[in-house]
Amino acid sequence: MVHTQFDCIILGGGLIGLTAALALSKLDLNIAIVERNPLEKLRKSSGDQRTSAISASGKVMLDTLGIWDLLKSNAEPILDIRVSEKNTKGFVHYSHVDADNEPMGYIIENEIIKKTLIDSNKASPNVSLIFGQSVNGFSSGDSAIQLELSDSNLLNGSLLIAADGANSPIRTLTGLKTTKIDYKQTSIVFTVNHTLPHNGVAHERFLPGGPIAFLPMTDQRSSVVWTEKTSIAKELTNLDTEDFLRGASIRIDDCLGKLSIIGSWATYPLSLTYAENIIEDRLVLVGDAAHRIHPIAGQGLNLGLRDIAHLVDKLAQAQHTGLDVGSYEVLRRFQSSRLVDNTSLVAATDGLNRLFSNDSRVIKLLRGVGLSGVNMVGPLKRVFMRAAMGHLGQLPSLLEGTLPHPTS
Repeated sequence: MVHTQFDCIILGGGLIGLTAALALSKLDLNIAIVERNPLEKLRKSSGDQRTSAISASGKVMLDTLGIWDLLKSNAEPILDIRVSEKNTKGFVHYSHVDADNEPMGYIIENEIIKKTLIDSNKASPNVSLIFGQSVNGFSSGDSAIQLELSDSNLLNGSLLIAADGANSPIRTLTGLKTTKIDYKQTSIVFTVNHTLPHNGVAHERFLPGGPIAFLPMTDQRSSVVWTEKTSIAKELTNLDTEDFLRGASIRIDDCLGKLSIIGSWATYPLSLTYAENIIEDRLVLVGDAAHRIHPIAGQGLNLGLRDIAHLVDKLAQAQHTGLDVGSYEVLRRFQSSRLVDNTSLVAATDGLNRLFSNDSRVIKLLRGVGLSGVNMVGPLKRVFMRAAMGHLGQLPSLLEGTLPHPTS
């Protein structure tokens, strides 16, 4: 049996866990990432069609961590965003011209981000990748937390960071109270070529069953996230490819011309998962382990990046003042810093989905008036744009483009 000591142990080798490891390594902390899947499996292309919308502030963070240059050739800028509802005249058009001519975000394939993060962490001298191992159990004490791995080895650390997804086993083991709501919706995710250029415009069209989004990708492709009631989604995926794509194109008024699918589609059931407390003794939840939100605003990954940026700031402050990075006081400050952002985005995405998935004529009329109103009121529209770009409020160091220094 081998005992190994780390400052921080991160559970989960997905995008959030890998980003957290890279960010915390900049504080000269010794980091371990524990992931149940073998490294070879994660590096091998699985045909995952999912993409992520990286906000403008998220791009700043990845640039500060030194990986944006490795990603940018595969990143398509989002220049404009057009939000509308089928069969109404109301719409909102957000233009990069109103954002100092800067992209509002970027669309990148998840597999490309993950491989880049794995390589960057492998190159970091103070990050240990422990892949192909699951956690049998853990215990926390006054000065450390201990994990037993499936190979019977023990890991000791000052802080355990759960980035192990919406169904977080660690969150379940601790008994942290969690709200779960099944939306009874399913997202169908796929990638298309199209005969007309997207011109960097992201389209989101609201329909009674849920929104459909066409997100611009490199090489005249778009990533499609088509959300429907689960029963309808099953019927859609049983259609032949031509009819399926025709249905998708009609929903955005054929504005991208003829579609052709790349690879195949995948389906993801949607639910809200929200931990009422995201800290426990020497434990913190980040990303989907803390809050899995509806994809209606494309902010899931960005919310997790903000978790990491705030956590890095709080741990840097702890180092500066000589506090234990896993102490409850440090974690309490982190939780306090995330309260408004997390709860407001959970409420906003849940509320938007409920509002636009309602087929009442009166509510539909009010929605159209609301969209048109936002589009005409410049100051309000700019606030929404800044929120989507991640520029609202007091930002932590990484989102401002600087690394926090423990000695400053």
